[in-house]
Amino acid sequence: MRKTEEALRQARDQLEIRVAERTSALQKSIAELQEKERQRLLLESEKSALSDKLETRKVVDRAKGILQRDLKINEEDAYRTLQRESQQRRRSMREIAESIILNDDLKRGSQ
Repeated sequence: MRKTEEALRQARDQLEIRVAERTSALQKSIAELQEKERQRLLLESEKSALSDKLETRKVVDRAKGILQRDLKINEEDAYRTLQRESQQRRRSMREIAESIILNDDLKRGSQ
């Protein structure tokens, strides 16, 4: 009877050790997954911000081209014109550029 009880105690102790080891490994895996998810979300956010910046740059460049053509000015002056309008109207450069593009599209569409 004592031998059986001792064997059961040892088996229980070994099981508790294995459970503790597996629990620790699972907790480590969970922490790693949470960190990877945090990094993924951060990268996704950065990607979105970069995409917005790229799109803004494209719109601003297109508006600069329109200003250069219509006002017969160089690229730097076109950029300064956009910048000045942005500051005076308290609108983003993208908004100013989009309105220039829209106005140009409307002008060309009515011709």
